[in-house]
This record gives sequence, structure tokens and C-alpha cells, in this order.
Amino acid sequence: MLTLAAGRPETRENTEIIATYADEMFAAGDVAEAVDWYSRIVEGGAPESGPHAALQIGVALVDDDIEASLTAMRYAAEHGTGQVAETASRNLRVLAERGVASRTASATVEEVVGLAALGRGKLWTAANDLREAVVAFEFAAGSPVADVAAEGLALLGSALMMGGDRDAAVEVLERAAASGHRRFGAMAAVDLAMILAERGERDRTAALLGRARDGDLAGTMAAVNLGIVLARFLGDLDGGVAALRAAARDDAPLIAAGGLFNLATLLEENGDRAGAEQAYRDAAELRQPMFSGKAAVNLALLLSRRMDTEGERAAYRLAAEVGDPDDREQARRMLALLGGLTEAMRSPGLGRH
Repeated sequence: MLTLAAGRPETRENTEIIATYADEMFAAGDVAEAVDWYSRIVEGGAPESGPHAALQIGVALVDDDIEASLTAMRYAAEHGTGQVAETASRNLRVLAERGVASRTASATVEEVVGLAALGRGKLWTAANDLREAVVAFEFAAGSPVADVAAEGLALLGSALMMGGDRDAAVEVLERAAASGHRRFGAMAAVDLAMILAERGERDRTAALLGRARDGDLAGTMAAVNLGIVLARFLGDLDGGVAALRAAARDDAPLIAAGGLFNLATLLEENGDRAGAEQAYRDAAELRQPMFSGKAAVNLALLLSRRMDTEGERAAYRLAAEVGDPDDREQARRMLALLGGLTEAMRSPGLGRH
């Protein structure tokens, strides 16, 4: 029924079906899925349900993608009526009072839909669901809004690279880097440099990094990858550590966690176990599934080497809580071996005594 409804979101009945499903996903905490379906309603252009769905997108993304959130709420305030417009306007005022720079320019359907695609793609990337992220970024890359399309193309290349499809990633990243965009072109240049460095193309790698370092990489995974390429592929350990420390200070939790995790591995490999332990701990405490579980597992291994059994157990418990499925499974296996699998972590099927 939902699939059929998605094919004709402009009808009132189908729009209501989609809205109900999106509300259920939002209530269940599946923000990316909810935003996907709300976006379909906005794209359908219904005069009443479209602004309401935009308001829901704004609320859903306020903690994860403030640009997408502000754009969606601005659209709802301008095009909605009654309570929808009032709520959106009030939300914008509250955010402004909290120091969030307000969007004053009008917002279009294309901007709301495109930025929402970027927002859900980033959420899926943070959850390590790269298949869904690729779909979202492909959609954004086709946006008629130039900046949205440029960011979508760069993030699509990054997601393909993280998913292991290097050939497809190179083709996309070359297009994105060639755009010359100070932010998104630079992002793509770093990711492309990483692949070329793996292939031994040092001259092209160095040239790309030279261009990228003049760009704006704050808040992007490229800030993390810059440090990795410098340290691991070009042999510039000091430059790589400096870049990763900068990424570790990023306001975006995912980027900070990535910077901290990769910084920790470099420090550990180069004999700074105390620095590595602190960086792993900080990365784990950010609770980002892509990096935090791995950081907690590595922290546990470091602690085990200095015979800190309680600390090791605590680190594995944290990994079992904040990691991706593989990290959680590994942590639970180790806790079972250590005798630290608590009753709260047991499957309900095991029962209680």
C-alpha cells in the first residue's frame, strides 16, 4: 500500500498514507526514513500537507543538519497557514534566540527537498548504512540547486569510497573535484587523493591535496581523510596528526569522532599509548556508530595490555552500547569471555532467575 501511495503522492488519500507512515517512523526514532517520506510530500506540492511536512523535516533535522532544518522551517513559515505557519515561525525565533543564525531568504521546494536528501544521507552515513546513503546522495546530486548538487556529488563519491566501490568513486569524485567549488570541490579532492594514494599515484595525490588545503573542509569527513592521506600515504606524520587534531575539534560529532579515532591509531602506532588511550576514549564517548564502537574496542585492547581488567570490561560494555552491529557483537563475545556480560545485555530469550 505504501509503495503504491508513493507513486501518486499528490492525491489526498495517498498523501495521508505517506504522512502517517512518516509520523510513525519519526516517533520510532528513524529520523532518516521519516525525512525521506516527508520530502515526498513536499515534492508533491500539496498546498496544505507540503508545508506541514516541511515543518516536520525542520524539527526532525534540527539536531543533525541545521541548514536543512532552517530551510524547511522557513518554507513552512512562508507557505503554511494557521498553526503550521505559527509553529514554524516560533521555532525560527527560538533558534535565533539560542544563537543560531536565522535564514532570512525565501526557501523553495527544490531547496527543501534537496537539503533533506543531504540530511538523511548524512544520517545514514553516520549509522554506517552506506547503501541508503548512496541513494540519498544520488538524489541530491541531481538537484537543480547548484550548491545542493555539488555537495551531493561530493558526498556520493565519499559514500561509494567508504563502501568499497573505488572505481565508481573515482569517476564521481573527479567530476566533483573539477567543479572548483571551494568547499565541495575540496572535499572531493581529498577523497580522490586518498584513492590515488592507495594506487601509488603520489604526484597527483600531492597536487590534489595542495588544492584541497586551500578549501573549506570544516564539518566534512574530508577533514579526517586529509590527515590520513598526509600521514599514511605521503609520510607526513606531523602534518597528518595536526590535521586529525583539527578534525577532532570539529563541531560535528561524526567528524570529531573520526578525527579522534584515526588520531588515536596514529598515536598508538607511534608509541604514544597514553595519548592514544585518551583519544580512543573521547571518540567512544561521542557515540557515533561509525567510529565509537571501534574506538571503544581498541581502548579495551590497550587497557588489557596494562592488566586493567575493570577498565577493559567497561570499554567493551561501551562498545556493546555505541558501536555498529559488528562492533557490538565483538564486544559481547569479549565480555562473555571476561565474565562481564551483564543481565541487561542478555537476550530476552535467555530468561531471568
